[in-house]
Amino acid sequence: MKKIILASISNILMIVLPLMGKPSLILNGKILFLIAGSVCMWLTQPPVSVKETSDQKNSDRFSVVLILFMSLVSVVVPVIDWAYFSDTQSDFTVFTILGGVMMITGIAFRAWAVQVLGKYFTATVQIKDDHRLITNGPYHIVRHPSYAGAFIAIIAGGVILQSLAGFLISCMAMMIAYYVRINIEETELLNRFGNDYTAYRKKTKMIIPYVF
Repeated sequence: MKKIILASISNILMIVLPLMGKPSLILNGKILFLIAGSVCMWLTQPPVSVKETSDQKNSDRFSVVLILFMSLVSVVVPVIDWAYFSDTQSDFTVFTILGGVMMITGIAFRAWAVQVLGKYFTATVQIKDDHRLITNGPYHIVRHPSYAGAFIAIIAGGVILQSLAGFLISCMAMMIAYYVRINIEETELLNRFGNDYTAYRKKTKMIIPYVF
């Protein structure tokens, strides 16, 4: 129930409110697809809470707040650009298909990462007492598959809506958010797992397989 409430609030803030000037566009197929993708993201991950954010402020350093804010920007900007500064609202092109594939792939990859990490996957950065270093499944491909998946899914909005400005801004916003989050998280993991995590970092790329 909590996930549904968070998904509803998120979609109201990111999509519904920005389209209040053109309410008929809320039922546009592209917008409905974005809403469905957002709901899937929320339902396939642990919910975030104010209490958890406060309790884990020393380890997380409010990076979860940064991610949520940048995610908001990354969705709102393409939606506004598409709704008010474009004439492609009803166009169905190769970009629509490409963006759809990107979003589905990103959500699926992130959901896989969440499932494999299990109880160790949390909205905030935190190391549990019985924490284990997981290196199988998607974690064998990259060290931070959940962020890789979320990044692909979020920037897909700009592609679906054919908003170049929105796509570029969402890329920059999410790169900043995940750069900060990954640095914080890897510091905690190095403190906990030491040489084991150092060895894992040497053989597994951060977020792009075989590249970075």
